[in-house]
Amino acid sequence: MFDIVAVGELLIDFTPMKNKQGLFFKENPGGAPCNMLTMAQKLGSKTAFIGKVGKDQFGIHLGNVLKEQNIDVTGLVFSEECPTTLAFVHLDEAGDRSFSFYRNGCADVMLEKSEVDYTLIDKTRALHFGSLSFTNEPSKTTVLDMLTYAKKKGKLISYDPNYRPALWASEAAAVEGMRIGLEYADIIKVSDEEAVLLTGEVDFYKAAEQLYKSGITLVCVTLGAKGSFYFHKNGQGIVEGYQSKAIDTTGAGDSFFGAVMHQILQRECEVNELPVKDLNDIFSFSNAAASICIENFGGIPSIPSREDILKRL
Repeated sequence: MFDIVAVGELLIDFTPMKNKQGLFFKENPGGAPCNMLTMAQKLGSKTAFIGKVGKDQFGIHLGNVLKEQNIDVTGLVFSEECPTTLAFVHLDEAGDRSFSFYRNGCADVMLEKSEVDYTLIDKTRALHFGSLSFTNEPSKTTVLDMLTYAKKKGKLISYDPNYRPALWASEAAAVEGMRIGLEYADIIKVSDEEAVLLTGEVDFYKAAEQLYKSGITLVCVTLGAKGSFYFHKNGQGIVEGYQSKAIDTTGAGDSFFGAVMHQILQRECEVNELPVKDLNDIFSFSNAAASICIENFGGIPSIPSREDILKRL
């Protein structure tokens, strides 16, 4: 059995670095679903990934990275025709990142229903997905079919809307596409900006309340250096973050959410029954994870260990 199975993009992030010769880009393994799985796996969850990469040097490398992280790769498909998706990361002085993608016709968006091993969903407690699967076909139809299957099987479903402007035709198209996932999610992780964008509300509190009222059991809102916020049946609250020196914020929300999901599953109680004390503890630990992640470059390479998180706490 698995604790979490994730579906979506597995890609190479080219992260800007400097040496004596000037600027260069370092190849880092990433993609939000696998960043999230790496965090959960490091904390003790049993995880698996469903997705597609090219049968090229990048895709083979990514498959090996997941194996090194002890993430099950039974559901990882290698394509002879489609190349592995690439992303170039751009960092500002505060370490905040934006992306340029090389993704048209690439492997992650070409995942077909016939390539999915549905027994992996049978064997998991939770299925995780992100909105980037909805930007193109056939991955959109494939993931929606997986979500429908998981819902029928009574699986816990977690969702990361993960807004990437460069991958949508317009902001309106992005909002429409991102909202599709709300129909399936039990737990959602959004930044404060994504929460406002998704709902049209004026602040993250009202946005989180609207998301909760739409049928989501637990709304997790990341607030950057200020920490995080939860909206739940048993209460709402801001949980303070931890001081850190941001170098690269890639993977921060993913490490946070991986830690959240691991701790929820570890408690083995219904999500809607989580007491406020547990929610505060869960979010504090997850904030610490994110605060360490942003002190290093890349997605998967910057995911911290349990020991590092406990030290930060």
